[in-house]
Amino acid sequence: MTRPSDSHEERPPRDVAALRDKSIRGGALTAASQGGTVLIQLSSAVVLARLLGPKEFGIIAMVVAVTAFAGIFRDLGLSAPTIQNDDLTEDQLSWLFWVNLAAGTALTVAVALCSPLVAWFYGREELVWITIALSPVFLVGSFGAQSAALLIRDMRFGRLAIANVSGPLLTFVTAALFALSGFSYWALVIGSLAGVLLKSVLYFVLAGSRLRIPKSKEGIRDLLAFGGNVTAFDVINYFARNADNLLIGRYWGDVSLGLYNRAYQLLMFPITNIRGPINSVAFPALSRLKYDAHEYRRYYRGVTSILALLSMPLTACLFVTSHLVISVLLGKDWLEAVPIYSTLALVAFIQPCGSTIGLVCLSRGLGRRFLATGTAGAVLAVTGFAVGIQWGPVGVAWGYVASTYIGVLPITYYAFRSTPLKLRHFLADMARPAIASVVAGTVLYWLLPELPALPDLATLCIAGSLFMVTYFLLIAVQPGGRSDLRRLQRLVKAVWPRKRAVALDLEPTK
Repeated sequence: MTRPSDSHEERPPRDVAALRDKSIRGGALTAASQGGTVLIQLSSAVVLARLLGPKEFGIIAMVVAVTAFAGIFRDLGLSAPTIQNDDLTEDQLSWLFWVNLAAGTALTVAVALCSPLVAWFYGREELVWITIALSPVFLVGSFGAQSAALLIRDMRFGRLAIANVSGPLLTFVTAALFALSGFSYWALVIGSLAGVLLKSVLYFVLAGSRLRIPKSKEGIRDLLAFGGNVTAFDVINYFARNADNLLIGRYWGDVSLGLYNRAYQLLMFPITNIRGPINSVAFPALSRLKYDAHEYRRYYRGVTSILALLSMPLTACLFVTSHLVISVLLGKDWLEAVPIYSTLALVAFIQPCGSTIGLVCLSRGLGRRFLATGTAGAVLAVTGFAVGIQWGPVGVAWGYVASTYIGVLPITYYAFRSTPLKLRHFLADMARPAIASVVAGTVLYWLLPELPALPDLATLCIAGSLFMVTYFLLIAVQPGGRSDLRRLQRLVKAVWPRKRAVALDLEPTK
């Protein structure tokens, strides 16, 4: 795998307009499939909670705590080089498939062999057979990993959506049927296996994949090295993202951990559903533009601008109305989570845009730089958690805030070296949404006590409406702000076209 450069002569120019149009349609399909998956998961949680008890879910959760970590190694990070390279040979693709399958097989055997240790750790003999039964998910999942990567690379998001929705749906239906038949926790095991199997088979079939024996090993070492850097990043990121929970659980107990965990999950749910579809489409699109410096910069800045326009006002509003959000969604008994929730909102204010730094490294084939930036961010985050733990979960949240804002500028500067992007681009694309969000949040903070005494849900709706009106007015009066609003309007038209798809102009305003 050769390292990309910024010259225009190395590859023929892309049909940029078609790529933007495809990106918008892909984003809409990805958002729709993600929404469908969330709906299925919520329905599954409601139905299965009435068919099975906490004991059954707890038993499966014990095993999932182990398999979740093992899952980091399932594809050895090899999906990333497949998506990043649109010129891989048939031999290279075949090698990646067989390496993935070998890794899945090894993980299946390793997890099965560890089953007695899992049972010993929890003191539950039945976990031996549950762990063995769940271990094939790695082998089955690895079968479709490269096919899924090919669907993403070729931006065939409609086919990808079919697999992504069908798998969870079969998991839900199978688990419910077996639970009704009295299979207890085995219903969850069988449902998981069925869903993973269907998803992998659909990936393989819909991508048009076929089994073949590779003849040449050319370029494989570089692809494996790239995947190794991605896997190392995932391992480091896994421990960094769980260090806060481990520290709070160890030093402050289950109640504090429950408050922190619920606050974090509640805050990240809307953010993830904004960031996920956009980033999943941006990765293959940026990878296709990596040889055209101007179009690459244009597309990336458009992505960052859209993310900032959508996520920054949302988190600012959630920050100001945190007590209402917690009261409405979790209930009065969870009001102790308000300071945690509002503090974490300061992280979420910049996190979606910060996540695009990894897209730059991956799309340009900079695996080592991707690992280095992830390691730096992880060290800062864990340091912040360790310093803040003495003040409880709120202190940990503030440690997360400090580490995020301390690291974002130097990490971004380093990630953008030798690319068409500069740190000033990153800051400029966030400036208008950041200013408008902070000012609108300040206005709402002063207006909130003056609102009439109404139920919390009604007050939250009124407050949210006031915030968004103020925000969009503030965007409109800033230089270049009306261009931002027109970009959002074109995005809506492109996602929900009346007659035909509209290509999104991703050029950021100056």
